Amino acid sequence: MNIRPFQSTDRDYAALLAIHTLLQPEDQLTVEMLRKQDEEFSANHAFARILGEVDNQIVAHGAYWHASNEADEPHQFSLFVRPDYQNGRLPGLMQTYLLSKIAEQQPAVIASEAKEDERYRMDLLEVDNFKLKMRFPRSQLQVELFDVTVYDDLMAQLGQQGIEFVTLTDVMQRDSNWQRHIWRMFTIIDQDVPYPDPQESVSFETYATYYEGEWFRPDSWAIAVDANQAGAQQYVGMSVVNLMPTRPDTLFAGITGVVPSHRRRKIATMLKVCSARYAQQHGYRYITTDNEENNPMYRLNLQLGFEPLPAWVYYEKQVR
Repeated sequence: MNIRPFQSTDRDYAALLAIHTLLQPEDQLTVEMLRKQDEEFSANHAFARILGEVDNQIVAHGAYWHASNEADEPHQFSLFVRPDYQNGRLPGLMQTYLLSKIAEQQPAVIASEAKEDERYRMDLLEVDNFKLKMRFPRSQLQVELFDVTVYDDLMAQLGQQGIEFVTLTDVMQRDSNWQRHIWRMFTIIDQDVPYPDPQESVSFETYATYYEGEWFRPDSWAIAVDANQAGAQQYVGMSVVNLMPTRPDTLFAGITGVVPSHRRRKIATMLKVCSARYAQQHGYRYITTDNEENNPMYRLNLQLGFEPLPAWVYYEKQVR
């Protein structure tokens, strides 16, 4: 067995891709996509990869990173091992190596995330005294089986209350200050989203960069508007589904939420229905997402027909 630093060669990237394809066959990654992901991630993170070899064959890879400008954030690492080597000595040696490299940076907290069906990963983390801090169940909707017409009456009821459901494209066409208004709504909703560690509010300047991203599609944003309000206050809910470059047939559901003054009126339900309708109209097969297990949005997803998938589990270890 041999553990060595990753090199940006075609051979190493091809081995990385082969392991990823074996573990996550639904993804459609390429070497070029992996290179681009690493380049973009390294722009804001101190980031390095390692490889695990047996008989000169690459059978595992890991990575460790830390946000360059976030001294208080946990140092993190990941580990991926071919199934036929998950129960041997290699995974433990890989984790020890990763932790030794992170220790050189004198972290206060180390974190790692695994899927709940990766039992070997959870066992290794617990042996090294990592504690489970948060669980994020994943779920997926098969879009073609979702009947949006079931919710026609709900749409009508909310319409009678002055609640209109539009896309961000519509908002952009009629509100010259849409960027700040949508950001304001996002910051209000985001305050109630559970995270493993305290989060600072996202500045407008940071949030606005999302509007310029390669995968920004304003017509995929469902926005709830209260006709009884004006200005920024008229925007009361949002549901965003994002393109997944590695899964062209799937959308990822990001934030869905409603401002406190308008909750418990089934506005979030209707926002989710709008996202499902968008997926159907544009030929997507699935919507996938994850939520903290106590987040009401997870229960709503299940009620709407999302099928549970193995959860992400987030572990942390206090070093000092």
